[in-house]
Amino acid sequence: MSAGRWSLRRRLLVAIGGAALLGWCVSSFWLYSEAIAETDRGFDVALDHAAHAVLAFVANENRELRDAESSKGIDLAEIDHLHGEPIVYQVRGPGGGIAYRSPGAPAEPLARRDDRGFAFVRADGRGFRVDTLATEDGAATIHVAQPLEERDAVANAVALKLLAPGAALLAVLALTIGWTVRAAAEPLIRYSRDLDRLAPAQSKPVDSTRLPDELQPVARAIDRLLVRVRDALLHERTLTADAAHELRTPLAAMRLQAQVARRSTDGGERDAALDELLAGTDRAARLVDAVLTLARYDAQQDPKLDGAAVDVTSLAHHVALEFKTRAAQRGLTLELAAGADTRMTGDQDALGVALRNLIDNALRFARSRVRIETSELGVDVHLAVLDDGPGMPPKVAGRAFDRFFRGEEQDSQRGLGAGLGLALVRRVAELHRGEVLLVDGIDGGCGVKLLLPATPRAQKSKVTAR
Repeated sequence: MSAGRWSLRRRLLVAIGGAALLGWCVSSFWLYSEAIAETDRGFDVALDHAAHAVLAFVANENRELRDAESSKGIDLAEIDHLHGEPIVYQVRGPGGGIAYRSPGAPAEPLARRDDRGFAFVRADGRGFRVDTLATEDGAATIHVAQPLEERDAVANAVALKLLAPGAALLAVLALTIGWTVRAAAEPLIRYSRDLDRLAPAQSKPVDSTRLPDELQPVARAIDRLLVRVRDALLHERTLTADAAHELRTPLAAMRLQAQVARRSTDGGERDAALDELLAGTDRAARLVDAVLTLARYDAQQDPKLDGAAVDVTSLAHHVALEFKTRAAQRGLTLELAAGADTRMTGDQDALGVALRNLIDNALRFARSRVRIETSELGVDVHLAVLDDGPGMPPKVAGRAFDRFFRGEEQDSQRGLGAGLGLALVRRVAELHRGEVLLVDGIDGGCGVKLLLPATPRAQKSKVTAR
């Protein structure tokens, strides 16, 4: 498994365990080195004490040394000392010859006669730590030595005894680290399992109280994401169900008109049925188009602005031209009251969809006039469509932006809308971080106003420069 795909638990185990092992190795090396050094110092102190003891004895026996100097040396009895390690002695007379040596001492001198203090030497193929002392009158020189293998064996044994508790502590620490990491990761594992078992439409958030404080922001972000997913699913299901319900009516009417046209023997009746069939087809097409457009906007969480500048006045002028012929056919006047410098950053296509739906609604209800207004007030661009129709009753105004809500039945002259126009307008406003309001229209009529964030002045200067 690559390092990038390691689990959090394994990462923690490797990181904490590796740090603990490294710390133990460093501390053990330091402890071992200090133990060896302290043991050597202890041996040297014992060796020096033994050397002074032998020197004191030799000073009292100075006469015997002179008598024995011509001999080959006398073996001394082994002298008791504080440590269990063997210590050997050599006593040299005034002439430099070995007068006495202890059992196990090598036959060759352990050091030169003029040497003093501690030294490492080799004699008879063995290594020794030697301490050399001499009497004040120089009549006797002593060499007190200890085999290095004995010193090393004892020093290593002492050091290992000191390291043994550390090794046991490391084992306990490893078990403790493993248990701690497992206990720390368990809430996260449980939380992930709860997320896996979560139903798509479940409204209750996943319990995150056991997660550590560092992961609480992640849990809250996941909860907000789940809310958005549930809202999206709800919108999709509601939109699908409502669209299916709304399509039944025009489809049933289309089927009925087709049957009438098929059975009719009168040309005028047949043409009227076919006209109604075409009108029903147009209504169904408008409904499908509105549903698809709203579904596309619902899928967006943020507007796709891409830094594009939109001239709202110019957009209103072009859209108004599209409806001029239709307004003239109905005997209505379509006016444009344009303000200056109404630029903003936004999605021009989405704003065009919103404006077309507002004008389409206004033309269906207006008596004689429809006015489009664009202006900039403070930090907002205002885009409003007003009509002089009968207005909107308060009970209808409260649900005007609900999807598939059409209010009271409309007469055949006004046409039957899909009930999605104002819902589309509100969604476009939301995508642009704006809002939509119902306002008073012309002479008691109805109006709808979009309040959209304007383009910052710095951006306006760039747009003007183009």
